[in-house]
Amino acid sequence: MKKFAVIGNPIKHSLSPLLHMEIYDQLNIKAKYSLEKINSNELDFFIKNNDYDGINITIPHKENVLKIIKKIDYSAKIIGAINCLNQEYGFNTDWIGFLYSMRVNNINLKNKNCLILGSGGAARAVSYSLSTSNVKGIKVQGRNNVKVKSLQNWINGLYPKNFNFIIPDIVINCTPLGMYPNIEDLPIKIDKLGEETILIDTIYNPLETKWLSEGKKIGLKTIGGLDMFIAQGIVSVEKWFNKKIFDKLDLEAIRKKLRKELC
Repeated sequence: MKKFAVIGNPIKHSLSPLLHMEIYDQLNIKAKYSLEKINSNELDFFIKNNDYDGINITIPHKENVLKIIKKIDYSAKIIGAINCLNQEYGFNTDWIGFLYSMRVNNINLKNKNCLILGSGGAARAVSYSLSTSNVKGIKVQGRNNVKVKSLQNWINGLYPKNFNFIIPDIVINCTPLGMYPNIEDLPIKIDKLGEETILIDTIYNPLETKWLSEGKKIGLKTIGGLDMFIAQGIVSVEKWFNKKIFDKLDLEAIRKKLRKELC
């Protein structure tokens, strides 16, 4: 029986085991999926000495694991963050998950001004997604001015036609602000945004963050992180088993199972 896990800190909030076991059940795969709380000072030893067949990586290890893994996929290398390990190979499935989420929620990114909140691994993955989608502008905002400036410079180099804007069409929260259990935290005040702004959260727990809820109350279109979470997990399984499985899964059944846990 194959064994998989997600590592991070904090990690108790993660629904990755529920997601993956539903995928394995639908595909009749015998496998286990665990949560592993790993501190930063334990990361190197764990990566080099674990006996898992595949690993997902979440906050705060997505960027640090790059220093440990030698074989890195092209997109993960550009993004500078890994969220999926297949033996000794590192991948980033977050950027694919984000694009999938936009597609199923009918969001056309072309010619849109996009504001990214945060400057960590998720922000880099989303930035990469946007750079492949012919957006008009990509801007970064966050609390760590040094990291924000570094990410903005990276984006400008990656996407030379980047347009400088004032009012965003789309705001994407790539921070953990509002994630369970700190559900009262807001990444940015709603009253600073335009009336037609679309709010997108990469957080899936809770299903609807307070930030999205406040945006919905004043009529803004909002999208939570559940579809992105599901898609990145499916792509991880595809990497581990080296086969395409999207068309073989009942995606709505997966959504229902996760929503039930989150409600």
